[in-house]
Amino acid sequence: MKQYFKIIAIAAAVALLPLQWILLLKVYNSLEKNLYTTVDECFRNAVEEESLSRFGRLDTTGALVGIRDYLEMNGSSVNLDSIRAAFAENLAEKELQNLSFKVFETQNDTNFYRTADDFLIDPVMEKTSFSSMITHIVPTSPDLSRGVAAEITNPYSAILPSIKMLIIFSLLLVLFVIWCLWKMIRTLGRVTFINNLRKDHTYAMIHDMKTPLSSIMIIAEDFKDNSAINSDPDTREQLKILDDECGHLNRICEKVINVAKVDNKKLKFVYEKIDLEEFFSGIKARLDALYPTAQKEVNFSADLSQEKWLIADRLYLTEIIDNLIDNSIKYSGKTVNILVRSVRRGKITELRLKDDGSGFSPEASKRLFKKFERGENTVGISGHGIGLNYVYQLMQFFGGYVKMDSQIGLFTEVILGFPSRRQYDIKD
Repeated sequence: MKQYFKIIAIAAAVALLPLQWILLLKVYNSLEKNLYTTVDECFRNAVEEESLSRFGRLDTTGALVGIRDYLEMNGSSVNLDSIRAAFAENLAEKELQNLSFKVFETQNDTNFYRTADDFLIDPVMEKTSFSSMITHIVPTSPDLSRGVAAEITNPYSAILPSIKMLIIFSLLLVLFVIWCLWKMIRTLGRVTFINNLRKDHTYAMIHDMKTPLSSIMIIAEDFKDNSAINSDPDTREQLKILDDECGHLNRICEKVINVAKVDNKKLKFVYEKIDLEEFFSGIKARLDALYPTAQKEVNFSADLSQEKWLIADRLYLTEIIDNLIDNSIKYSGKTVNILVRSVRRGKITELRLKDDGSGFSPEASKRLFKKFERGENTVGISGHGIGLNYVYQLMQFFGGYVKMDSQIGLFTEVILGFPSRRQYDIKD
């Protein structure tokens, strides 16, 4: 999960860069179009003013067609210096005096430019770039074959100051995201290291505990067999408690070690064809020995009429069933009835383990498979919240599933789904 989170975070941070660039580009293009409209209008007015300076005020109010007709009658040539001066003055009025430009004459394609209006629809914005902006051509000859235009050589000088704060904010945002990403990756790396160190330490510690525990169990067994020591009833009772608690502690150690193996993905399954009747007969015999009627009555039964065989790893299947039965016994009263049924569902074999214990709410069932999570009815009952998570992870390794159904005060049913044996190279 941490690896997926890291990948998603990196992808989100990397995606921010092009998105921020697109935002800046759109704002720049919008300002560029506005600038072009202003510059183009200033240039056309400059050409008009140059014409008026040579020929006086026209009744056409400076329309291009009127200028062209007047020039045709008078045959006067265009003065580029006058256009430059008027253009510079017009730009200054629009507070664009920092723009650098040059005015030049053009030879026009009369097949394309047939009327004066054609010069206004020329897609000159396509010729605009970061460092260049060319205005529409203004015709200066009667046959429209000649004209004048202006080129702005530094349009960015009028646009960039308008988006200066946006650029600064974008840079700061990018730097902040990069810093957060670096801190997150560094933190995740440290968390992963500490988590792995904790797992390794827990595994090593529990593994080391088993050696002295085994010695204690051997000594306790010797005491039980020594008639001189266990002749006293109180001593026999204490030895029995010692033996039971050693067994309990040994089972806890085995569970923690197995959970560590699951976390580190060090499990190795050995699949075999298991006779379910024989398997659950062994479970029942062990329960009868562990829970005599005087201590706690456990009534275990199995209905295996639908499916009598299962392909699984016997050791880990035993771990799964033991964990579920242990929960059933812990969360029940003095008497608990446990029924296991085998159900065939297409290519899936289900084992359904149902008890009549205290049960739990539907809300709790959504989180009980998470590590260290326990139900609301666990007050005063020992446990660590790892048993059901262990079952869940083992079923994931099996390629199957585990589900739960329960009602408070009535029952709890755990459903284990195992893949078809046809998925394994094991003959019936």
